[in-house]
Amino acid sequence: MPDHEHMPDQEHPHEAEARGAPFPWRRPGPFAPPDRHRECREAPGLTRVPRSAGEPTWVVTRYAEVREALNDERLGNDRGRPGFPAPFPIPKDFTLNSSLLGMDPPRHTDYRKRVAKDFTVRRVKLLRPRVEEIVDGQVAALADAGPPCDLLAGFALPITISVIMELLGIPPRDKDFLHVRTRTMFGGTATAAERKEAVNQLDAYFRDLVAAKYDDPGDDLVSKLTGAFPREDDFDELVHLTRLLFNGGHESTASMIAVGTLALLRHPDQLDLLRGDPDLAPQAVEELLRYLSVTDLTTARVARTDLTISGTPVREGEGVFPLTAAANRDPEAFERPDELDITRGSRKHLAFGHGRHLCLGSELARLELEVVFRTLYRRLPGLRLAVPFEELSFKDGGLVYGVEALPVTW
Repeated sequence: MPDHEHMPDQEHPHEAEARGAPFPWRRPGPFAPPDRHRECREAPGLTRVPRSAGEPTWVVTRYAEVREALNDERLGNDRGRPGFPAPFPIPKDFTLNSSLLGMDPPRHTDYRKRVAKDFTVRRVKLLRPRVEEIVDGQVAALADAGPPCDLLAGFALPITISVIMELLGIPPRDKDFLHVRTRTMFGGTATAAERKEAVNQLDAYFRDLVAAKYDDPGDDLVSKLTGAFPREDDFDELVHLTRLLFNGGHESTASMIAVGTLALLRHPDQLDLLRGDPDLAPQAVEELLRYLSVTDLTTARVARTDLTISGTPVREGEGVFPLTAAANRDPEAFERPDELDITRGSRKHLAFGHGRHLCLGSELARLELEVVFRTLYRRLPGLRLAVPFEELSFKDGGLVYGVEALPVTW
């Protein structure tokens, strides 16, 4: 990106009213990004678009520029800064208690260093036997119960919630309480008041949990982090971080399991490849992450200073959305970008973000997805939709794209 440059008001070339449908845009289907992605990607510079939740925002859509924007310190993540372009109305409590997701350097740099060592590839590999055990157990439960079932509620969510709850040391009895409130907080249909109540309830729960870890630490991740976050200084930050790890550690991965399975069922040639060679699972994971980009609306930024992106001046305080789903379909970065090809296996996609805000749990998500995709279709070779594809409904407009339910049989 070009260096910072000062832009007096009279020199700003983009005073025209933002045009088009309000952002965020709806997807025409689960396997296609909004048409506006391509239109904006092909237009010169950035595009300024109206936003349903507030002032217009700039959208960044080309791969190279999205990648740079995601790691540009001049674009901040602070949800409390005026101009931050949330995709939907969010309660003030969330803007103040968003932990790493809402921090900017140098504070973000310090806090991330304290946590990152527990999410390295080496550490995550140690979890493989337990993840395999959880997945095997859930597949066995499906087979014992018999078809049909909702693959999201009856398989994907139990797996991802079990893994993250064990990692964080959360009692299994609290699963339903936490999941319902997490879906309210991240869903696209809840009101601001409903989100506020969910945030407050989650905050109270995790305050009690973290306090218990300081008082009586165990061998779970939150207990380990009490050493890096001294109680007298960083109690609140560890509460917010624990909530972030729980929220990010199950909803998006469960969505990927369900929508990824749907994508494979709708592309039987690709599913046949995976069934014939389960060792393709890691490549299939990377391709499905690129192809589906279910967390595209988590990358909001606000300009911390005047700057120029793709030749377009952006003023301090203006919202900027680097759109990873648009970048992941950029033909300049990926050949045949609109085709699902599980042999592609490229890890240069931006589904987990990039740079200083790269998803902390990316390696854990990869592990869970790989184990599921390596196991499920082999153990249930007749897996198929139990309802017509046209009857499925999708969660669109929230922070995580997904299917409301995935009825399957075998």
